[in-house]
This record gives sequence, structure tokens and C-alpha cells, in this order.
Amino acid sequence: TISSMIAALLSVHLLTILQAREIALAAAVALGAIVGPAQVGARAIEMLISRFHHPIWTKFASTVFVATGVGLLWMGFPVVAAALIFYGAGIGIESIARGTLPLAVFGEHRYAAIMGRIAMPSLIGQAASPSLGALLIDRFGADIALATLFAVALLNVLLVAILFILLRRRAA
Repeated sequence: TISSMIAALLSVHLLTILQAREIALAAAVALGAIVGPAQVGARAIEMLISRFHHPIWTKFASTVFVATGVGLLWMGFPVVAAALIFYGAGIGIESIARGTLPLAVFGEHRYAAIMGRIAMPSLIGQAASPSLGALLIDRFGADIALATLFAVALLNVLLVAILFILLRRRAA
């Protein structure tokens, strides 16, 4: 749900955020166009290596990449393209983890029911987050919106790390 919210918010407000960083609209559009190829590239790499690791690694990598990208963007990293490549790679492999991790954790017999239960809060979060982002940007500015998004992304990394630990204990 958190991953979906971050992606929905940034997909709607990325150009506004980049322009608030004093990047011209044409350059912001060009930079925003980096996200899609980063998603596809990361998915291609994940498909090549996925048989060698548990899907929790994919989920962990996705949350770390998103947090890194958002954090670099918030900190004003001078190479904005690098921040957007990390972010794009993270949301790209998130789409894989979203389907493979529940299957690995809960098995195929409960998969459809689990996916249905997971979908509802995620879809609500996706629907609400662009409005929340607009409110944050309008009231506090793009910098505070990015700082908030970074904090949420770090929380997501922490939650996935806890899930990782729980899965290791269950396997032991």
C-alpha cells in the first residue's frame, strides 16, 4: 500500500516537484521520461535473476531503490537523473514483488483471496495520495512534500525489513 501511494503521488506531482527545484518544464519532462525506461530495465534484470532469490529480496530492493531515489531528490542531489533512475527501478520491480511475494508467502491456494484483500487498501491509497500530495505541496512546498515522502519511503523499508526477519524465523 505504501509503495503504491508513493508511486501514485510522484506520478502526478513529479513535474511540479522538479519545477519547484528550478528545473525548466522541458527539462522536467525529459527527466520524468527517464522513469519509464528505468522501470522496464529493472524488470528485465529482475526477470533474469529472480530464480536465484526469494521474492522478499525483490520487495526489499524495490523499497530501498524508491527510498534512495526520493531521498536523493529531496536532498538536492545534483544528478536528478540518477535519483529518478533509482526511483523508476524501485517502482518497476515493485510491480513484480506485488505479485510474487504474496504467492511465496501464502501459497497458491489462498493467493486469490489474499490478493483481493491486499488490493483494496492499496487502491484506496493510490486514489488518495495525489490529493494528499497536492495538499502538502500547496501548504508547505515541494521540499516538505519530498521530505514527508522520503520519511514514508524509509518507513516502508523498515516494514519490509521486519517482514524479512519474520519470514526468516518462519523458515527456520
